[in-house]
Amino acid sequence: MSLSISELAHRCQVSTRSLRYYEEQGLLLPSRNAVGHRRYQAKDADCVGLIQRLYGAGLPSDLIRTVVREWKLPDSAPRVEALLRTRHAELSREVEELHSKLTSLEAVLNAVTGNK
Repeated sequence: MSLSISELAHRCQVSTRSLRYYEEQGLLLPSRNAVGHRRYQAKDADCVGLIQRLYGAGLPSDLIRTVVREWKLPDSAPRVEALLRTRHAELSREVEELHSKLTSLEAVLNAVTGNK
């Protein structure tokens, strides 16, 4: 069963604009019917859900493209997990750096305001 862009958008609760953007980014690759309208497979709904969760987690489009490409391949779980764990480690380091900067700024604020 194939779906139109509006049917997929409704099913996934996203805008058709989002689906077109995902296509522009190479994240979704719909087929076209005889008159050129996009046609999606039911499994594309799972892909849209994954894309949205990855964007929600702050991943950039290039990494999402890589994850989605791997996710569509057989036996992809270990590769997808490795990609996501690497990004998780990067974000964890960024959080630690921000926490250190916040602590330093709090010390400066306390020094400036006389609160030690």
